[in-house]
Amino acid sequence: MTCVIVSIVLFRHSYFEIEKTLACLLSSPFVCKVILVDNDESDWAFKFQHEKVVYLKSDGNFGFGYGHNFAINRYVSNSDLFLICNPDIMFEESEFAQLVNFVKDRKEGLFLPKIVYANGENQFGARLLPTPLNLFARRFSKKLAIGLDQQYLLKNYTIQKPIFAPYLSGCFMLFRSEALETLKGFDERFFMYMEDIDISRRCAQQFGTLYCPQFSVVHAHEQASYKSIKLLKAHIQSAILYFNKWGWLYDSNRKLLNDKCIRGLSL
Repeated sequence: MTCVIVSIVLFRHSYFEIEKTLACLLSSPFVCKVILVDNDESDWAFKFQHEKVVYLKSDGNFGFGYGHNFAINRYVSNSDLFLICNPDIMFEESEFAQLVNFVKDRKEGLFLPKIVYANGENQFGARLLPTPLNLFARRFSKKLAIGLDQQYLLKNYTIQKPIFAPYLSGCFMLFRSEALETLKGFDERFFMYMEDIDISRRCAQQFGTLYCPQFSVVHAHEQASYKSIKLLKAHIQSAILYFNKWGWLYDSNRKLLNDKCIRGLSL
């Protein structure tokens, strides 16, 4: 049977906050291990007893990507698929089983099901690579963002079959383990935010990525950076790092990958 190893990064999460996610993961026969990476000092995770659960204490809170890399570096070679999972995810066991069976023999490196809220509303997890204007508008100009998001979030399209998309949301990233190992995990210079865009586009370039809307998972997404000045600053810092790395106005690869996605949607 296909072995999926799951990494979850904890930072002051209570057991109550992660209980439903753990229950979903541990109920799946495909999940071989769930790695709980503690970036703080959890008062429950190190005591949690389950044959599939492994507790790892990182050296400190050095970021989302750092925490997941802590698990990736130790366990990715022991799995067929490696899941980067937020601690606020829920799914039906049958949906996850169908997703795993669908992707297990595919050549792409990264897969994402449809991400929805508890009420079924689409979170548009498959996206184009953003321009600086996309991110600025989404945070500071709702009126401008409404128009730009139609294309950036692929809202102009009815997506019912698997497609290539260069940016797949970081809340539930299902990697082919060989691809993730080759990519060497996340770029740890990103403390928080944008690291999912960075690794997604690197995977899109090297292995391909696939959005699978025929399967779905629930994500209790809160957009914390919209509510916290500290997290907003972290988001801005990561955006600057991202565009310094890949290009601000000139990013030829962004256009190539975005155009490839749009062409696929037009078929």
